[in-house]
Formats: sequence, structure tokens, C-alpha cells
Amino acid sequence: MRAQKSKRSARPRQAGILPCRRRFASIPFALLLLLAVTAPLRGQDSAGHPAAVSTNSAATDSRVEYVAALGFDAFRWDYAPLQPTDTTAAPRSPDSGADPTGDDAPESVRTYRVDAWGVRHSPFLAAIEVVAINLGTWGLNHWLRDADFTRVYPRTWWENISGGFEYDGNLFSTNVMDHPFHGSMYHNAGRANGLRFWSAVPYTIGGSFMWECCGETHPMALNDLINTGLGGIALGESVYRLSSAVLDNEAAGAERFGREMAGFVLNPIRGFNRVVSGHAFHAMPNPSDPDERTPGYFTMRLDGGYRGVGQQGSLQSPTDGAFGSLHVGYGDAFNGRRGGAFDVFELDMQLNFADRNLLGTLAIRGNLLTRDLKRGQGTEHAWAIVQGYEYDNTDAYQYGSQTVSARLESRWPIGPGSEVRTRVQGGVTILGTLDSEFDFQGRVPINGSLRTFEYGPGLDGRFEFEARRDRARFSAHWRTTLMGTVNDTPVNGGDATHWLHWGKLSGLLPFGDRLAVGSDFTIFVRDTGFRIEGLAPTRLTVPEVRIYGSWALAE
Repeated sequence: MRAQKSKRSARPRQAGILPCRRRFASIPFALLLLLAVTAPLRGQDSAGHPAAVSTNSAATDSRVEYVAALGFDAFRWDYAPLQPTDTTAAPRSPDSGADPTGDDAPESVRTYRVDAWGVRHSPFLAAIEVVAINLGTWGLNHWLRDADFTRVYPRTWWENISGGFEYDGNLFSTNVMDHPFHGSMYHNAGRANGLRFWSAVPYTIGGSFMWECCGETHPMALNDLINTGLGGIALGESVYRLSSAVLDNEAAGAERFGREMAGFVLNPIRGFNRVVSGHAFHAMPNPSDPDERTPGYFTMRLDGGYRGVGQQGSLQSPTDGAFGSLHVGYGDAFNGRRGGAFDVFELDMQLNFADRNLLGTLAIRGNLLTRDLKRGQGTEHAWAIVQGYEYDNTDAYQYGSQTVSARLESRWPIGPGSEVRTRVQGGVTILGTLDSEFDFQGRVPINGSLRTFEYGPGLDGRFEFEARRDRARFSAHWRTTLMGTVNDTPVNGGDATHWLHWGKLSGLLPFGDRLAVGSDFTIFVRDTGFRIEGLAPTRLTVPEVRIYGSWALAE
């Protein structure tokens, strides 16, 4: 086993070479802020039928049957609205030997499975796009950059597969942010071709595995597979839902152009498919279900102001700087459609203009499943299975995670327009990524690459309290994470146990219809203990204060 590992390390990751996919991954996130300002997210919901599906006056919903076509015809992009078939109006003759709704039928009466937006269910096309994404990434690096890691052959594929997984040493931002962005493209290759959430998940995991085994000469990285797969699912489904909120099939002129461009920026794969299929240009009905565009509860808030980060646990001489942040609340555990995957999710993004890294935070918490415990006019309770993705990259610390948790959420009415909400949540950290306590000693080679952070699984628990009165908010949050490490190098923090704590107090005071002022105080505490002789426990304390103005773009 040792000999095999030594052999694989002869093909090291090269620290100075990063795939093109990783260099441009942050652009769509930065453009989210621009999108929030330029694109109105609430349009008029259509009362008609799903997009790209016209109705037959002689047929009722109970008599309309969508038949999945077989063969290549089922996998092509459609350029025109598809017609439902009234099976009672066109019965099959027992003597004809032909099915009027099948492959023998003319195009005018043949029917297909379509999603709410009128996009044909095309799993084969989704697979082609996943392969194309990887081939395009490989080609850019191979022909334009002449990168060594792109010299792959069937022999290297077999070596990667037979050799198993390792932990790579790419940059923190590459592993924790850029890889999930790449995974979101896989996920949306499925969603943009008419697949539902769970049907798109295998494409996300499969696309990541394909790249790891066959896209580069590097040994397959377990951290990449997890971050690309799980992070890609969370990020991909979020941007798919947000692009649905932006798009409007009934808009025309400059508004239509602006919405299609905004949707393309948010979700390039879906935008590409809409252009190729012609859906970006044709006037069509919007989904009949308003939740397919914007749920009953939808908030978007843009904040900006002052941010001070303390030094060595004190705010006396903070590092000052401006920040801008975006908060999206999509769906609600107690209102509207909320039972399916990502019918309810939250997205937070923050840009830190004084830090070395502009994108400081990207966090997504999406309900995979939501169920009621108690409903009524008074106190309400619901439980949920929550998938979490987190990326924190500040000058003070770096942390990323992929989590799955169980949550109990409660709503307590306390008067007209006032309520208290609580969340109690606990679960597992499938993979955590944390900067090393020994970063000041310099970067240490790991399998021929440089890494200043460590990986590990763990446990995660949270408690959240929020009091609301109309648009005014006061909240208190506490979170504790226990994380172990799976590194082999003590200098990089191997054989260590980390206790991570976050506490936050925040308030928001509205004035006018859309504006508010707010402030919050956050403290991050990290306690690290080592099971290596001679290494003393360490503690890092990072206080942070923010004062900002807030603009409610949607409520």
C-alpha cells in the first residue's frame, strides 16, 4: 500500500497550475449583486397552462396524458410549443397497429414529457452536456494553456480508478468555492433539460467523478468529489430557482432581453439551452403554478456599510473596510409549497472590499424535505432535513463545509404583526475544510503540492432565535462545530481536534417602504487540541462588527 502511494505521488498536483474552470468561477457570484439591482424578480403570474403546452378545448386536465416519446426524438431540443394529446378524442384503432400518440404519429399529435416551463424531459441531452462541460474544460487547459495535468490516456484513467482517492492540495478557494460552481453546471445540465431535482443529482455526482478519474492526471481527490458533488447540488439548485424568478416568458422588448441576460448570468447552462431551443425569444405562457417561478414567501435584501474585524480578540484596533452583502429567503416552512427539495432555502453572499479575497462568504441552507408537526392559528412546528454548503474566506480565518442536518423550526405568534421564530438544528459535517494553525510557518509540501488548510468530518449544532414585528428584526444565533482532521502532516495540523463556535447578535430597524438600518456583532472562537507530543492547544478569537444600510429588493 505504501509503495502504491509513493508511485501515485510521482504525478503531483502542480501548485502554480489551476484549470481555467477555477479562474473564472467567482464571476457569476459577483454579478449576483448586479442582478439584484437590475432585474425585478416578481412578475405577474400567468393563470394559463404550463409553458410550451397549449390546451385542447375538448379535453380536460383529467383527460390529458403526456406520453414520453422513445428514440432520438425524445432527446432533441424542441423549437416550438408541444401539444398535449386528448386520448379520448384520438383513440387507437385495434386494427390499425399504430399508436396515434407514439412514434407512428405525426409531429402535430405526438406528445412528450415536459416540465413546468415547457422544456422537454431529455436525460440523454443532459448527459451529453455534462460530457461537453468536462471536454470543454479539458480542451481549454490542454490546447490554450498546455497544462501538464491534461495529458490523459486510458492508462492514466485506469491508474486513477485503481489507485483510489487522496486529498489534494489546491487553493482553498479552488476546492471550496470553484469546485461547487463547476458542480452546479453539471446539476443544471439536468435541470435545464427538464429533469426534476432528484433526477439531476446523479448527473452532478457523475460529472464530478468523470472529471476526477478521466479529466486530469492527478490522483482522484475525495475532497473534490464531495465539494463538487454536494456543493454543486446546493448551488446549482439555488441558482436554478433564482433564474426561474428572473425569467418571464410573457415579457417582450427590453424587459425580455434584460431578464434573459440576467438569467444567463445566474445560470449559464440554462441560458444556453434557452437560446438554442428558441425559448429565450418566443412569447410563451409562464408556468401555471406560481411556485415554479417565485414562491409565496420571497425576500431579497441588499446590505452595505462598514465592517470592522478585531485583532487578537479585541475590537480596540480593528481592521476596517467596506462590505456589501446579499440575502435571499426563498420559501417558508409554514407558508406555500414547501415539502419538496429546495422549496425552502436561504442564500447569503458577502463581498469584503478590504480583504485579500473579495468574496468573503457564500452560504446556502436548503430544505431537502419539510413536514408539519403542528399547524393552526397559533403556535406552529415543522421539521426538515437540511443540506448546507458554506464558504468563508476572510483574512482572519478560512472555513468551508458540506453538511446534512435535521431541523426543528417553530413559529410563535405574540401579537398583531409580531412573532418569534426558533430553529434547533443538529447534524453531520460530511467534509469540513479549515485553515491550518501553522500557516505562519510556511506552506508545507503535500504530495508535491502546497496546502495551508486541512480536511475532516465532524458534527454541527445550531440554535437560532428571531423576533419580528412587521419589518423590524432582532435575532440571536449560536453555532458549534466539532471537526477532526484526516491529514498526514503535523505541521498542517494533522491529528488535531477543532472546536469552532460562532455567536451573532443582529438588529434591523426599517424606515420607509424598502429601506432600513442595521448592525450586528459576531464572534468566532476556535479551540484546537493536538494529539501530537510537544504541541500545545491553541485558541483563536475573532470579533466582528458591522453597521450598514439595507434595501429590500423583494418582500
